[in-house]
Amino acid sequence: MNEKIINISISAFFGLIASFFNGYFVIFCCVMFAIIFDFITGMIKSKVKGVPITSKKGTAGFWRKMGLIAALVFGIYLDVFIPVLVGVVSIELPFKLPIGTICGCYIVINECISIFENINAANPGMLPKWIKGLLKGSKETINKGGKTK
Repeated sequence: MNEKIINISISAFFGLIASFFNGYFVIFCCVMFAIIFDFITGMIKSKVKGVPITSKKGTAGFWRKMGLIAALVFGIYLDVFIPVLVGVVSIELPFKLPIGTICGCYIVINECISIFENINAANPGMLPKWIKGLLKGSKETINKGGKTK
C-alpha cells in the first residue's frame, strides 16, 4: 500500500513540474543533466591530470553554471512574457516563441563540447580523430558567432 502511495505522489509531483514548465521540462532536464555530467567529467579530468581542485576554481565554475541556468530561465520567461505583452496591445503572434528552446539547445551543445573536451583531456586516445575534428570545428564556429570564414 505504501509503495502505491509513493508512486502516486511521485507521479503527481513530476506531473505538476511538467505542467508548470509548460513543455520546457524536457529541455530543463537535458540542461541539468548536461551541466551535472560536465561537472563529473571535469572532476575526472582533474583527478587524472593530478590538478588540485581549488575552492576558487570550484566557485568560478559554480557561478558559470548558475549563469547558464539563469539564461535558460530568462529565455523561458521571454517566451511567456512577450506574447502577454503583445496581447496587451491586441497583437497576436501566429507562432510560439522559441527563445527558451534556443537557449536550452545552445547550453546543451556547449556543455557537450565541454564534456568531450574533458573526456579527451582525461584519456586522449579514447575519442576518434573525426570526433575531435568535429568538436574543434564546432567550438571555433560557436566562438566566431556562427560565421564560417
